[in-house]
Amino acid sequence: MALESLQCVLAIVLALILPLFALLAIRGPVDGAGDTTAGFWGAKTASVNWCERDYAASYYIAELANSLTSLCLVATGVYGICAHVSLVELRYLLAFFSFVVIGLGSFAFHATLLRSMQLLDELPMVWANTVFIYICRSMNDRRNSCRTAEVIVLALLTVLATLAVAIFDTENQNVFLLCYGSGVQYLVWSSYVFCQKSANSTAWLLFTTAMLCYAGGFLLWLIDRNFCHSVRPLYLHVFWHFGADLGTYAAVLLWIWIRSEVLARKVVLRGRSLLSWHIAAAPQE
Repeated sequence: MALESLQCVLAIVLALILPLFALLAIRGPVDGAGDTTAGFWGAKTASVNWCERDYAASYYIAELANSLTSLCLVATGVYGICAHVSLVELRYLLAFFSFVVIGLGSFAFHATLLRSMQLLDELPMVWANTVFIYICRSMNDRRNSCRTAEVIVLALLTVLATLAVAIFDTENQNVFLLCYGSGVQYLVWSSYVFCQKSANSTAWLLFTTAMLCYAGGFLLWLIDRNFCHSVRPLYLHVFWHFGADLGTYAAVLLWIWIRSEVLARKVVLRGRSLLSWHIAAAPQE
């Protein structure tokens, strides 16, 4: 019953996303682009400025709330590594490590609003997608096997995406959003297919939780970008950080769960809430 309720809420969130995304694409963002407040880091060279008022809380940090909440990704990544280091293959540990890199890059970006720091936020997200895609592509492989050809292809595509974002996204985020968003779409579809084949209630719980957190965060991101002047006191970009963090974490847990099924390894989902969820080996009977 709880899973069905989550799925209903998810359907509502997805329905709300579509018109807001269309509005953003047609009209363009209405966020903090006109904020000229100066601070310690000097001229703001990033191609985007979020809704939070710049240097309102500190002369040294451009967006204090957005900066501090970026660190939740670092905590999640460290927790994921510590909780699963003895259970999973290297690529899953790399997936958790990507949280740490993204979180630090996001902190640097929001703290400075410099273009160089923006790349430290965006490019690791593209690179993390490469790790996630390889995880999905290799889901049914033998343990400790390697798809060398696919690794090379994914690496080349990642290099091209990196160059495209760095070179062409000087005025907006369009290339980044295209590269990152297309990867997310592939991961969502792959995860859905895994759950369909698994038909396991825990797998569906992880998938629905991941989708609800991520889509819910994305909905708030869209509201923040479209209606900044009306919702600025709500700090909605902060909740995008939380949603993307927890949603992606739940997705990695899902992939660990499905991989364990493929390897015929019995596991359980432990933890009282998503904040403490982790996959553990099932007790031997």
